[in-house]
Amino acid sequence: VGKTSLITRFMYDSFDNTYQATIGIDFLSKTMYLEDRTIRLQLWDTAGQERFRSLIPSYIRDSAVAVIVFDIT
Repeated sequence: VGKTSLITRFMYDSFDNTYQATIGIDFLSKTMYLEDRTIRLQLWDTAGQERFRSLIPSYIRDSAVAVIVFDIT
């Protein structure tokens, strides 16, 4: 779907045309400064393959926000 591409663009302001499947999960962290606050954003890039879907509930437990990405084509 392009979850990794979206995260890479946000984190590093770059885009890579090559496809490499996420295995399990990738974890990234970014510190942002908004108005007078410092925010540490943690991004968890989950694998899209069916065989990894059973792991997702344990990854998202106690999350404050979730972004769901899907393909409508």
